[in-house]
Amino acid sequence: MLGKDSPFPPGMDTPRADNHSSYQVSESGPYDCQNGETEGIRHDLLRRSLSARQVQMIAIGGTIGTGLFLGTGKSLATGGPASMLLAYLITGIIIFLTLLALGEMATFIPVAGSFCTFAGRFVDDAFGFALTWNYWLNDAVSTATDLVALQILLQYWTDHFPGWAISLIFWALLILANIITVAAYGELEYWLSILKVITIVAFIVIGIVVNCGGNTEGHYIGDENWHIPGTPFVGGIGGFASVFVTAAFAYGGTESIAITAGETKNPTKNIPRVIKNIFWRILISYIATVILIGLNLPYNHPGLSTKEVNTSPFTLIFQMTSAKAAGSIMNAVIVTSVVSAGNHALFAGTRLLYTLAIQGHAPKVFARLNRRQVP
Repeated sequence: MLGKDSPFPPGMDTPRADNHSSYQVSESGPYDCQNGETEGIRHDLLRRSLSARQVQMIAIGGTIGTGLFLGTGKSLATGGPASMLLAYLITGIIIFLTLLALGEMATFIPVAGSFCTFAGRFVDDAFGFALTWNYWLNDAVSTATDLVALQILLQYWTDHFPGWAISLIFWALLILANIITVAAYGELEYWLSILKVITIVAFIVIGIVVNCGGNTEGHYIGDENWHIPGTPFVGGIGGFASVFVTAAFAYGGTESIAITAGETKNPTKNIPRVIKNIFWRILISYIATVILIGLNLPYNHPGLSTKEVNTSPFTLIFQMTSAKAAGSIMNAVIVTSVVSAGNHALFAGTRLLYTLAIQGHAPKVFARLNRRQVP
């Protein structure tokens, strides 16, 4: 048992990262660090099948999405290149500190409910109840929103298919991916996230080439867009503050790594390693992206006044290389982003509903698992 200077609540043992002793003792009884059983919640019924490779890409894929592909255009037009860079950098630092704290807790108590379970255990049961239901509602609405978004995105190529049929098909595919095994979900998310990462890497390379003169005009751009009248801070303090909202949305999803803790292999070792790796990869890719967007596009570019795929800052920079298929390429990437977001929202929502049912805060029918140990 710990001494009086322990950072943990009285009566709670310090967590151990090794596998020699799988049980920890707390006020409420034994905690099985290997199987994930705590306070009577049988999280060990969920199969720990997600590898570190899959969890890492789930977190990256859950973060990189329309907030980056489309939101950066609005950020540039509203706040200018300097505001956008500072907002994304400051928000990234805040997210990093939050992830460190969340990672500690997810490693100590690797359960499916994650921070929702922590809220009930360490603050108040009512707070945990409210937080979990609100987060579940967010996932439920997000899944429906993503299915509707797919209708709009696919109309970029053709409008011969009814929208309801498109949503129904993708809904069935998402359910299939989630109901087979958690490993199937993880593998789908892995490959969808790989496509996003490839797009980001390609954009960084192309952005550097365009800036150095490899554009349709053969013109060296450098930092000239930072010296346009009104830049680098557009709209003053109001413009700078508004960019924080977009930046926070763009980083949203990084907390998803904690929800996977209940089904991650050897979470006491994998979760800390994954958190340290993914954050720097996300931050570096985000900062490199916003720098190149701010350098290559003026804040008053006419294409930044709308939110359509054709005017994504990624598309605009791809078009500067005479890439005629830039719109289709970005639309395909955004489609995969939306599918990935819907896939993750469905995964997270079912785990939270399962946790609520186990805790007696939702009908017991939602606590049932299929023979593959999937809610």
